[in-house]
Amino acid sequence: MTENVIDMVEPFVSEDQRKWGKLASDINYRRLHLLLLREILLELKKQNRKGKA
Repeated sequence: MTENVIDMVEPFVSEDQRKWGKLASDINYRRLHLLLLREILLELKKQNRKGKA
């Protein structure tokens, strides 16, 4: 992943509940969810390896 995950999330952060409802059905929003989950899993794996070493 070439972009910083935090930078990717910024355009989606909003206090407006209507915007969240619209985003929930948006394909880009779902793609963002998958990318964030992937990054979390990769970070957890990396932390787990460090803990075992």
